[in-house]
Amino acid sequence: MAIHAVIMAGGRGERLWPFSKPDRPKQLHAFGTGKSLIRSTYERLAGMTDSSRIYVVTGEDIAAGIREHLPELPAENILLEPVGRNTAPCIAYAALHISRKDPDGVMAVFPADHLVGKPERFHEAIGFGIGCLARRPGLLITLGLVPDHPETGYGYIAPGEALEGAGGLELRRVLAFREKPDGEKAREYIAQGCLWNAGMFIWRVGAILEAFRKHLPVMYGQAMAMVSGGEITPGGVSAFYSAVEPVSIDYGIMEKASDAGVIPAEFGWDDIGSWDALGKALPSDEAGNTCRGEVVVEDSRGNVVWATGKKIALIGVNDLVVVEGEDAILVCPRNRSQDVGRLAKKLK
Repeated sequence: MAIHAVIMAGGRGERLWPFSKPDRPKQLHAFGTGKSLIRSTYERLAGMTDSSRIYVVTGEDIAAGIREHLPELPAENILLEPVGRNTAPCIAYAALHISRKDPDGVMAVFPADHLVGKPERFHEAIGFGIGCLARRPGLLITLGLVPDHPETGYGYIAPGEALEGAGGLELRRVLAFREKPDGEKAREYIAQGCLWNAGMFIWRVGAILEAFRKHLPVMYGQAMAMVSGGEITPGGVSAFYSAVEPVSIDYGIMEKASDAGVIPAEFGWDDIGSWDALGKALPSDEAGNTCRGEVVVEDSRGNVVWATGKKIALIGVNDLVVVEGEDAILVCPRNRSQDVGRLAKKLK
């Protein structure tokens, strides 16, 4: 089975505003790793499949940046979205594109902006999932990360019965998907054995297209209309994105599917979806301050400070986020950093 890896890179950079912005969102930045997030994601997937079978779905406005960071990726493998419509249309577009080449192939889907600290364990989980699909071709598999703390910024997955296992990994049936909880509910989810929903998927191309036909029939019809003469046309793509409703793949398909499975995994994952999360993912000083750039901290603890051009000094403050962007400065309590994306939308 050929493996086709899809990188979803359509994010607008709002959750890490003002350092990350729509014309240069976080997938085009390096956060203490030496490589941009999109570059790191690509290299992680290049260990699984050939570059001719890696695809990036992204917005037209950052396509040049994607090409700059991934010069070896074939130009035709950058699938342009004229406008963002959430993950279900993105995946439908990519699945239809892959099905034109390999209708029996395996499609693995990953966000562009995640950190993976243990890539060898990541590859083991994906390889195990692909093996499961050889025996269960109709299954829709997601990866669930074993949580190490009650996180309110992630959705959760409730796993059910074990379907099979090998090499310390197991495939379990999905009982339910849970929305992002408050702190008390997050602790309850962890006590119940729930997993973090990382938004990573493995399935056969034919299986996901059939799931669209069954659970999102209008979107399926709109997607199929992109094809003319056996090829996806630019006009068809434009018409699809103009007409399609924005729906997440979880809400549109995974929550409705009776044949959804989850692989519990641990590979040092973080989606750095907020400044607080970034502070946890990167090294900090003995007082718990995570600082980048010219930063002076005195009698202060647990802060996330990001300087890009000017010196930032903190005296006697705790648990703040202070970020210097190109044209704005953010200051907020660290425990309110999940609200930054909402503020960025408002300012835009």
